[in-house]
Amino acid sequence: MTEKSLFIVKPDAVARNLVGEVIS
Repeated sequence: MTEKSLFIVKPDAVARNLVGEVIS
């Protein structure tokens, strides 16, 4: 994994987690 992939994947995972909490 490149650093760019980490920067893209990590915020995406955090955003999904936040969205999931809002929907719940």
